[in-house]
Amino acid sequence: MSRFAAMCLFFGACTSDYETQTHKRVLSTSQATFDAGLAAVNDRETLRIFLNSTGQGAVTVYDVEVDDPDHWIVSTSWMTGDSNEDGVADSQEIDGGTNTSPSYGLIEVVFAPDSEGQFRTVLTIESDDTEATERTEDDMGIWKVVLRGIGQYPCARIYPEFHDFGYRPPGGYYSTEAIIENCGNVTLTVQDFDLTGSSHFYVATLTPIYVLAADSEAIEIAWSPADYESDEAELEIDLNDPYFDSSVELVGNRCEVSVDDTWDADDDGWFSCAGDCDDNDSSKNPSALEKDGNDKDDDCDDLIDEAPNDEAVDNDGDGYSEDDGDCDDADSDIYPDAEETPNQIDDNCNGEIDEDSNWSDDDGDGLSEREGDCDDSNALVYPGAEEDYNDIDDDCDNQLDENSYAYDDDGDGFTELDEDDDCDDNDPWTYPDADEDCDGRDNDCDDIIDEGEDGEAEGACAYLVEHQPIVTESEATCATANAAPPWRWIWVAALVGLLRRRQSQ
Repeated sequence: MSRFAAMCLFFGACTSDYETQTHKRVLSTSQATFDAGLAAVNDRETLRIFLNSTGQGAVTVYDVEVDDPDHWIVSTSWMTGDSNEDGVADSQEIDGGTNTSPSYGLIEVVFAPDSEGQFRTVLTIESDDTEATERTEDDMGIWKVVLRGIGQYPCARIYPEFHDFGYRPPGGYYSTEAIIENCGNVTLTVQDFDLTGSSHFYVATLTPIYVLAADSEAIEIAWSPADYESDEAELEIDLNDPYFDSSVELVGNRCEVSVDDTWDADDDGWFSCAGDCDDNDSSKNPSALEKDGNDKDDDCDDLIDEAPNDEAVDNDGDGYSEDDGDCDDADSDIYPDAEETPNQIDDNCNGEIDEDSNWSDDDGDGLSEREGDCDDSNALVYPGAEEDYNDIDDDCDNQLDENSYAYDDDGDGFTELDEDDDCDDNDPWTYPDADEDCDGRDNDCDDIIDEGEDGEAEGACAYLVEHQPIVTESEATCATANAAPPWRWIWVAALVGLLRRRQSQ
């Protein structure tokens, strides 16, 4: 060290950079606005806020508060130190650091929306930060950030809503799948399944089940019949969508409501519950003609080898004879062009059973109306279909053209086709006349970023606490003449002169 530097240190007129830095305690956060995102109403979302310590001195955080404690709950986990040594944690100490290599602390805040809508609050942190310009009455440094989040109700759909296991022998294990679809923007939580009716049905998939936005999950539904008797149950789903009221009907070995081909073993078009008197013989059914001398009840009328009816005569009085195409001239409700009803009978004698009813998959897309198809005349419309921009509810979720320019994808009340266009339909905090946040985005769609209410540039960030400049270790920090008493400089000048005279001798 030079003699001059030594004199400066001796008289206190010059202070080393390191010595200056050790007295600086600087606290900040990585951003000005923290976004908790979307959370389901009455659910919880944890926001992690990292604190940066960039001064050489360790920073102690003494208090953390929010303006809206009803919807933003500061976790007590931030208190890891005992500042008054009373055995109770009440603070957090963060080691010193630098701008390029800060030390970190952590505060966790729980976002708890109790209704739909946008929620904002200001988080205030008090610490012994020496550089913050805003201070408390006790000379504590203040640092503030904005917290924001959106509460939304989940949206759930399940399909198929009817599961027909057909005709099955006892003792087996039979399963099918149902799809639980999230038709909303927040996580859907399935807590439990409730089955009423037969105890031989059950859900093999364990709960809880979490279905992310725009996603779906399959659940396995199983049946183990105890006998050949009719079996049925109703499945209800316990989840966090308060408007969900759908249930799933489960049936097995119940011919009267089934469309399963196992009930037509001989493939003659007639189910046993619809009048087929021998489902192992395709020549015997209600539409067959009685043949003389074969010792069979061909037409299933409980008579054997009776004289065949005159095919030109309308025996049941429905206006059609067998010559006219009546496929069951003993039943006046069955004739050509009759209305098809769900009853496992070919009412209109066209060779098909229950077509054009809500039991039948008329458009061939794999689902009937009973199973959840909202338009069984259009094969492109069914639950789980891809939504197109066509003013049609393609996926049967009661929403039109979602993910298109005509749909409000982010749920902020504006679309890209509105007169005042939503300039970012993927950000629910960005729409015409929105509040401007300090987040580097044009929240109110006026082509200005982070401006204040009066249009001032970066005005949305005006509330943020600023720090005084931090002196780096590479800079010399010698006090100016005004920074030291004049008498000190007189002694310094005299000492310098004395040293110079000794050096010249």
